[in-house]
Amino acid sequence: MNIKYALSLLLIAIIGASTKVAAQLPTPTLIPEKETCIIRGQITSLVAAGAKAKVKNVSLCVDYGDGNLVQVASTVTNKGRFRFNRDITPTHPSMLYYITGLGKEGIPFWVEPGEVNIVVPTASQGANAKVSGPTTNTLYKAYFALANQRDRDYNDSVAALQRSKGNDFMATNAGRDARQALRAAVEKQWTANRKQFVLEHKDLPLAPLLVQRDLLPILDKESIDQLMQAFSPKLGKHPYTRSLSNNIKALNLGQGKEVPDIRLPLEDGHAIQLYDLRGKHVLLTFWASWAPGCLDEMQNIKRIYDETRNAADKFVMVNLSIDKDKETWKRSVKSLGINRDGWLQAYDSQNEVSPAAKLFGIRDIPKCILISPDGKAISFTLMGIELFARVKQILAGDLYYLRDENAEVGK
Repeated sequence: MNIKYALSLLLIAIIGASTKVAAQLPTPTLIPEKETCIIRGQITSLVAAGAKAKVKNVSLCVDYGDGNLVQVASTVTNKGRFRFNRDITPTHPSMLYYITGLGKEGIPFWVEPGEVNIVVPTASQGANAKVSGPTTNTLYKAYFALANQRDRDYNDSVAALQRSKGNDFMATNAGRDARQALRAAVEKQWTANRKQFVLEHKDLPLAPLLVQRDLLPILDKESIDQLMQAFSPKLGKHPYTRSLSNNIKALNLGQGKEVPDIRLPLEDGHAIQLYDLRGKHVLLTFWASWAPGCLDEMQNIKRIYDETRNAADKFVMVNLSIDKDKETWKRSVKSLGINRDGWLQAYDSQNEVSPAAKLFGIRDIPKCILISPDGKAISFTLMGIELFARVKQILAGDLYYLRDENAEVGK
């Protein structure tokens, strides 16, 4: 056989085999480009000062829905200008952020794909900042404009009444009653306008946030449920939907009721949700190192840990500190000897306020809350030897709290 011809056949065979193998390989999945929000800011007075501008540190903070700000980044202005990049992921979705360090109040704006521009008059006038950016930032302004419209409507109504009835009438009890009626009508319309606004933007995370902050205190449960049912399914796991749901549960908190799904920032820097522990009994303890009663109870809880460390598949312990200082908390965890495998240590004090403690209505510490595998409160009052005995009873298979509940139903 001709050598050249043989080599050609061999080459064809190799190419054919390679093509066959390539055809059997899975088609590579294209990874979508990461969505990013670029935050550009400038302090007008410092920009004008140029090279003579004083250095100013500003921070980027996020609001998880509880009203407390968690710092996620900081930077130093460059001649009055600053910039942050924030990636938007399932873990860090579009949410309400704040720029702090420019005056007493933070500058609110929504982080979402695109660019946000913030212009601040001076380093101490953050409250007068002008924010422009993508869709949600525009809508946020429009929502607050509803309050201004309410005030204009009321003032116009009062002015019309005064022209019709005269000044003497306005000074009488009947005049005051008439103004109250006008105020009530305007407030009713304002509430209707806000509900309509939420429904028109039910696919955006600002919807559950606005319901929680403005409508939850004034609407009945049926109305709130209707609004929540209208939310887009994609908002189901959003922090603001979770926060709204938590606040609703907090209003009805009690034995046998589902507890709020609080965020647990752990000692290693990561954070989990309380509901991540579903399927196990949970002992949630609110405490602080400065409270003598907590230090005493911690010795009993250490005993519970020693007795249950081999039952990690069905029981987990969580210590949630509300210490004012994070470093003090870390030192206390170490000195008390409670930094042990499987014993979750979390810290939840933001600006000396604990969002989780607020949701659970914690007024005194220590507070030990025993929670069932389906996330319902078993007890808010167990402590000491009684708590120890009940935990052992549960782990032995005696779910006494279900028996008591059934007994109550039978009555």
